[in-house]
Amino acid sequence: MTRKEFLRICVSAAAAPQVRAGPPAGNRKIVLKNRAGLEWTPLAGEAGWSFGTLALHGAALERPVTRGMFMLHNLFTGEERWLPAHEIRQLDARTVLASGTARVDSAELRFEIRMALAENLPAGSTTLRWSVDRDLAGWELCFAYCDPGQYEWRCTMYPFAGDSTELRRDRLSYVGVPAALMFRDDHSVALLFGIDPASDYLNPTTWTGATGFHFRDLTLAPQFRACGGRMTAGAAYTLDLQLFATDARGPAAITQLVRAWIATNRYTVQPLQVRAPNEAFRLYLEARRATPMWQPGKGYQIEDAWKVVYTAEIPVSAYFDYLVWERTGEKMWRDRAFESTDFLLQAQHLDRTDPHYGVIETNYELDTQHFSSSDHTPIVGYRVDMNAHAARYLLLLWERVLEREHRDQAAWRVAALRIADWLIRQQNTDGGLPQYVDYRTGRKSISVVSGRALLAMPVIHRITGEAKYGKLASALERFLRERVEARYWFTGQHPDLWPKDYESDSVWCAVEYWLDQFERTNGAEALERAQGDAWLAFLMWCPKQLSWVRNPTQTCHAEQEHYLQYSNYCYNNRKIECLFRLGKLTGEHLFSELAERVMQSGFWAQQTSGPYKGAQHERMADPWRGVSDDVNSTGELYFSELALEANLQILEMSTWGSGPVPRDLL
Repeated sequence: MTRKEFLRICVSAAAAPQVRAGPPAGNRKIVLKNRAGLEWTPLAGEAGWSFGTLALHGAALERPVTRGMFMLHNLFTGEERWLPAHEIRQLDARTVLASGTARVDSAELRFEIRMALAENLPAGSTTLRWSVDRDLAGWELCFAYCDPGQYEWRCTMYPFAGDSTELRRDRLSYVGVPAALMFRDDHSVALLFGIDPASDYLNPTTWTGATGFHFRDLTLAPQFRACGGRMTAGAAYTLDLQLFATDARGPAAITQLVRAWIATNRYTVQPLQVRAPNEAFRLYLEARRATPMWQPGKGYQIEDAWKVVYTAEIPVSAYFDYLVWERTGEKMWRDRAFESTDFLLQAQHLDRTDPHYGVIETNYELDTQHFSSSDHTPIVGYRVDMNAHAARYLLLLWERVLEREHRDQAAWRVAALRIADWLIRQQNTDGGLPQYVDYRTGRKSISVVSGRALLAMPVIHRITGEAKYGKLASALERFLRERVEARYWFTGQHPDLWPKDYESDSVWCAVEYWLDQFERTNGAEALERAQGDAWLAFLMWCPKQLSWVRNPTQTCHAEQEHYLQYSNYCYNNRKIECLFRLGKLTGEHLFSELAERVMQSGFWAQQTSGPYKGAQHERMADPWRGVSDDVNSTGELYFSELALEANLQILEMSTWGSGPVPRDLL
């Protein structure tokens, strides 16, 4: 007998009905149905009414809740006490109101539950209201839509859990859409179970308790928990929850869930107008011209607090300067592009006996004047994906100079291919690339999305025509399909994070990859995957302005679990352009509106004066004081990376007309 079979037997015994089948005297059977195939059947028993069964297209989502409407859990003793409803009224064809009372220790708890199904969407809402007549310590209220044990489930809640068999968050920090993505291991059903965003949920200045989320596959149903062991006499407690369901598979599942969430909550993009794109771009370019961040003969210092030239991004920066030279004819920009690119070549390992022949060190320490890959983190190793990023733009710059000037900068091309060959040698047995390779032992980390490499290899294959690069490109696409998108688990964009850390920026590399493929092949699946990935990223974004924060929060995302701040930047990805492209290709205006909002958020974070003029703050806000003492703090200033990447997209959209950026940008 396997462990899973044993757990199913145990759960079946524990979840055996404890109420009598059939309605109590005077009550009739109640079944709520809607036009989208969602159905809810509360269960009547001797003690009262239990939550019962939720079903989609005639199939139960999981085992029915048979012991009550919700549960109280004692934090000190572990006792679980289920509370049935004593009275239930059907208000209309899709709405029920249930109520009851219970004696808990010395307090009387009164509750009311309103359950309603949407008319045309596979969505339902539950509003729990309760109060106690005396202070009640030690108990928390737990609400679940099912009992566990029939199916294996996985949970994703950004950034705390990705493709996880369990999750315990006693106090939720507001991050993105306040919901857990639950999906069966076989992908036959997916759910979005969360808090109604219209409520001022998780507000640390008003909420009298604590909100948590708990789940363990096969043994503990997904559930929100409230009050954290303390209920105050006379307080009116409310917990507004929503559930969305789909039996679609693949990227269509996420698309359906998010569209239903958007429609149910009447989501709109809140206006934010800071400055026009051409004004913001000129501000950045003016600052870039005179910035003290430029290190002659080397490149641009990455930020105010870290005195390094991030060598892996030199080709991107040089590519930007070269495009500016094309538009302006001002020789300084071309000189900087050539100087910094030539400096990059010094960061490459050129000893053919070195097992890491071809790799580049990812930064140049300005104080010590040496190259390294330490990246000011505990992770010791060469950054694989950052090397791919450098190779991509190094070749693009080589190609552009050749086409524009008929000048073959052969050393650049050779250096890029050395990197590409090193990348091939790092491939793991699962087909993916590791996040880093330990330069002491040669040991490779687990494979991650490697979004920069995912985008780089098709470019390298196109420019060189060499099959080995196309082979790696195909392997990375398979890894994306099977190990990333199939598990809703994106990792690896931040080279200073541990490889298993769930993060959002790599999603946009996947979106760009599928959009590029769609525009090459016109294949419907590629566009469907681009949309599915973009909607998954949407779930990671703050959906509204938080009431206790002054700085803009809508469309912000948590940079990472271990540095919990709100950011709204493009970190080595083309998020803004991807959103504009999605809007154009799909006709969905919301994509274009999101693109405008994200772009304007970047302008809001732009420094407009002083020595770091043109740089972009890494942080939009710190709602939970995760990294500072001020919810409205803005953090470090990046002159390269964040600011560079946003402005490169603006420049290219202006050049090729792929977004609402004026051609007279300069």
